[in-house]
Amino acid sequence: MEKNKIVVKMDLENIVMLDNIIEGFDGLAIVSNGKSKTGEVTLHVTPDTYDDVMAILTNFPRPLTIMKDTDA
Repeated sequence: MEKNKIVVKMDLENIVMLDNIIEGFDGLAIVSNGKSKTGEVTLHVTPDTYDDVMAILTNFPRPLTIMKDTDA
């Protein structure tokens, strides 16, 4: 099974920064912040972009928690 969704939790003021960074890498992921009031953000990735997105998240310049990565 392929990983295609990563859920992170972060401070609300950092969501726009994450979105802008991901958008800067055209086609890397789709950022969905449907639960932005709680700081949960879902990144929809492909098998080819999963590792790149995880590298961005683990090196993100603000605190965040990778809550789960799933095959949903």
